[in-house]
This record gives sequence, structure tokens and C-alpha cells, in this order.
Amino acid sequence: MTDFHIHIGQFNTVYYYADRVFYALKANGIDEVWFSSTTSCLYCKESQAARNDKTIYKNAPTALALYEGVRDEIKNALIAAAEIEIKAHALYWVVPEIHFSKSVSVNRVMCEIPYDGFKIHPRAQNWNLSYKKNFLLLKEIFSYAENYDKLVLIHSDENYPPTLFEELIVLYPNANVQFAHCRPLAETLYMLRTYPNTVCDTAMASEENIKKLKQAGLSARIRYGSDFPITHYRSENPKTDPTCKELTDILKRTKCF
Repeated sequence: MTDFHIHIGQFNTVYYYADRVFYALKANGIDEVWFSSTTSCLYCKESQAARNDKTIYKNAPTALALYEGVRDEIKNALIAAAEIEIKAHALYWVVPEIHFSKSVSVNRVMCEIPYDGFKIHPRAQNWNLSYKKNFLLLKEIFSYAENYDKLVLIHSDENYPPTLFEELIVLYPNANVQFAHCRPLAETLYMLRTYPNTVCDTAMASEENIKKLKQAGLSARIRYGSDFPITHYRSENPKTDPTCKELTDILKRTKCF
């Protein structure tokens, strides 16, 4: 079974090691995963948050250092997946500030690591599509995804609905787009009905929204996603890096597939 929405890396105060996450998932019936790294959400010196706060700025890595750290993290995660014998697809979590330097292009990213797609989190990175640099970067990403058959996974919620990216989906109708979380429902229904290149996933989605999507005849456009191990963090509020046993055990208790 495939889980189309999982994470590794630093999340708030704890670190989710890739080998532990992958082992726990495989032990609970998952043999294929699409993953991205939440380490990408660390503030870099070039971020607005760091520029506004001297303490954050002092402790933050540069955008280039953040990119290189996540790159190596993903490389090691893919090695761990191969050793555990779980099929793993890495998604590049896009941090706009990394690309506002000429040293890191989308093409460079995709050449250095065998990514199978992109992760865009408009809330975490505070994407503003009216900002020209952001929109041009997104065009570059969607164009690459369309040309090289890569997935674009987009976080969606009430403040950042799927329709926010409609213009890009119109411009790149052959780019494969996955909207996370099935919310808001009305906008998710609209996008799936209007654009055949879109799907949604069940990560953190309500049972009611999934039910209504199925009733609308869209069952084939719904992908299973667990959002693991973010679900572990929210339920357990760990104070130390979770062990392999902890992660395996919580999946045994809570898995719903």
C-alpha cells in the first residue's frame, strides 16, 4: 500500500529520523511512500521572520546552508529506504528564499537529488502569489513538473485553498497536482471536477469531507495520505526524538487504512 503524504526531519523540538519513520510504516503495511522534509521549515537568515528578529537571525542558517542540509538529509533518507526495502519517492519542499539567490535553480535541485516532485506549503513559507518573484518561481516549478512528469503536492486549508493555484494549473494543464487535506471541501470539489490533472489526499482530512468527495464520484481521485509522523507529534507531544518502537506502536494503535 502507498502512503502519498509523509514527512521526515526536524519538526518543532524533535527530529523524526527517516529510517525510524520508514521502518514503522513498513511494519504496518506500507510498502511505498512519498515524503518531504519538515526541516525545510526552519527559518533561514534570508526569511522575513529572521530579518525581523535578531535572535532568530543569529541562530538561523543561510538559505544555501539550509538547502544543502536538507539535500544531504534526503540523500540519506533514500539510502535508508533502500536498506529497509520500502519504495520511497522524495519531494523537494520549496523554500522561496533559497531560489532568490542565483546559486540555486530548480534545475540544480532536481539534478542533485532524484526528486520525484515538489512540495509547496503556502502557509509554512508564507507564499504570496502577488509577489512577482514567487509567481515566477512557481511557474518554473510547474513547468518543470509538466515537462518531466513530476508531482506537485500543495498544502491546502481555509486560508490557502486549492483555487489559489488555479492560474498555474490552467497554464500547465499536464502538471500532476495533488492537493493535501481535502479542504476546503467546496474548493477541492471544484478543482477536481474542473481539472483532470488534479487529485487530493486524505492527510488530516475529515471523514465527512472524504465521504462527500466519494459521493461526488471522485473516489479514483483520492489518494491515501497519513501525514505521519505529524500525527504522532500532535497526539503524543514528544519531548525527545521518537524511537522506532514508539512510532511503530502508535501506528499499530491508530492506523485507519
